[in-house]
Amino acid sequence: MNNRFNERSKANERVELSCGEEKYGEFETENMCSGGIFIKKCQSQIIILESTSVTIKFCHNPNLSYQSSHDAIVVHKTNNGVGFKWIHR
Repeated sequence: MNNRFNERSKANERVELSCGEEKYGEFETENMCSGGIFIKKCQSQIIILESTSVTIKFCHNPNLSYQSSHDAIVVHKTNNGVGFKWIHR
């Protein structure tokens, strides 16, 4: 993401990606901020089109005090993964 307004923090969490009823699987995050998240190694295993909304759900982790899911859209793809921007509704 070229125009970042928020600093990203390193975050290694497991997340599940889905779009409606279609589940893409579980992947690991690399970093995140209040504006978005980068998920590693999901670019070749799923077909995500830019501007398509996906749901990112944090998998169970005893170190997290909450379970949450967020809607996001693809903003860029690299050989290492996919960058998502949160959709605030």
